[in-house]
Parts: sequence; structure tokens; C-alpha cells
Amino acid sequence: MIWMVLLQVEEDPYKPDSLNMRIAKMLKLPTPCFGITISGRYAYLSSLRKIYVVDISKPDSLYLAATIPTTNIPLGLAVYKNYLYVGHGYKGLSVFNISDPNIASEIYTLPMPDTTMEVKMVGSYLYLTIGDSGFAIVSISNPSKPKPVSITKSQGFVRGITVKGNYAYVAAGREGLKVYNISDPQKPRLVGSFKTDGFAIGVDVEGGFAYVTLGRKGIDILDVSNPADIKEFRLAKGPGDALNARTINGLIYVAFGYGGVSVVDPINKVEVARYKPPKYRGDYVFDIVVQGKYVFAASRNGMVVYEILR
Repeated sequence: MIWMVLLQVEEDPYKPDSLNMRIAKMLKLPTPCFGITISGRYAYLSSLRKIYVVDISKPDSLYLAATIPTTNIPLGLAVYKNYLYVGHGYKGLSVFNISDPNIASEIYTLPMPDTTMEVKMVGSYLYLTIGDSGFAIVSISNPSKPKPVSITKSQGFVRGITVKGNYAYVAAGREGLKVYNISDPQKPRLVGSFKTDGFAIGVDVEGGFAYVTLGRKGIDILDVSNPADIKEFRLAKGPGDALNARTINGLIYVAFGYGGVSVVDPINKVEVARYKPPKYRGDYVFDIVVQGKYVFAASRNGMVVYEILR
């Protein structure tokens, strides 16, 4: 397993366990942050009936620029121009005008048949996960008033989604990974599936491999080069709950809950960097965005910026 050596290290519960990574800045916020997206100089973090807007123009000197109130708990976030798209739970998809974050306002809501969670933007479409109702494709050709294109029922509880080319890769809870051909957005077509050994929470894809986060079970690395014949490459466990993963240039960046953040070369089974908070004074990392040498995290304590030192 990729993180076997890390798991065998005897830790001091009052000190962080780090390798080639440090905390550049931590911004303590009043309530926990569950999701994060970045656009320009701002990071947007979903929290309890609010969205925090943090100026990250200087990653080692963060400040809270604005707080946007919401009428439900926001989950997934995506930004296009002056619009913030919010997976707004039972409300569906909400659109906020953020031309001035200090006076941001909700200007439109598109109802969905189930709880709206992750929001991914690719081109002129949004891809929404809607739990037991599957996933939705929404057009933002008119950015202020999205229009539904299709809703696809999928087996399992759909929590995560990523899109590469003509395919949507769907993390479908106990049903594992589902792959859909979306060359016709009005009629997505199931072309492959793989039942993972655990509840599929999130997914990212790069270089013919899908990285499916399974919480305590770790990460299932799947060969999806042929979506009709998906094969398991490796099941890897880590120092905590694998919640979200980002793949960039052959490396996996993982939000590991109480296990912090880890960066791994999965092919060569080498851990490149990690930062695991102290056990008794620790944090819990829910989501991450990677920009250059920085990993921006939404965590139980607010926002954390990690710097990779190699």
C-alpha cells in the first residue's frame, strides 16, 4: 500500500508529522469549512449557512474579505465571471452575483429533485451531483439563469463527479464508479462501472486512471483507459479518511480528514509530501485546491494554506 511506511511511524501526539510540507498560513474562521474553490484573488469556502470569501493574493497573509449569507448549507461551489454557483442542498442550484463580494446576493435558484452537492464547471456546462437522483447537466450559456439539459438517474448515492473529454466519471456511493458518455449532454449513456470496496465519495481522473476516494477504506486507483472494461490497479490506504483527491502531473493530492494532506506518486509508490496535524491539537481537512506549490484547504478550523517545499 502506498502509505504503509507512514502508517508505521510512531507519532508524537502533540506535534505534526510532516514531510516536505509546512503550513504557510492558517486563517481561523468562526465555523467549519467543507468545500473550497478559487477564482482569481479569492477563495470561496462553504460553511454553515454562509460562504466565506478569503483574499489569497498573498498566500502567507490571508484575510477575510467578505461573508455571504445563505438560506441553506452550501456544499459544492464553482465560479464563472461574476457568478458563484452553489450546490445548495435541498434548494437545488443557487446563483450569486459576486461582482462585489461585500454585497453578493442570490439572484436565481434552479430546483433539483434531490439534495444538490458537488458542482463542477466544464466549458458552458455545470455538472451537479444530486444524491439518489443521480447527476444533472446544466447549461450556463446564460450565466445568470442556468437551464437544465438532462438529469440522469444512476444506481447508488451520487456524491462526486469529474468530467474528462466525452466522459463523466461518477462516484456513486456503494455502487462505486460509474462512467457515462456525455458527447450528447441531453442523453448521457452508461458505458462502464466498477463496484469499489467502500463508499465512493469523490473522484478525479488523469492519464487513464481514476482515483476514487473511499473514506476510511482509502483510495481505489482504477485503470479506466477502456471505460467498458475498468480494472483495479491498486487499493491504497492512508493516514485518515480519504475525502477528496486532486491529480496533477502524475501526483495525487489528498484531503485525508484528521490525517491532513498527503501528496503521492501512485505509480512509483512514493510519498512526496505530507502534513498530518497533531493528534490532540489537530484539524480535519475536508477539501483542497492545488495551485503551484500551494495547497489551499477547507478545514474544521477554517482555511489552511500548505506550502510544498520540493
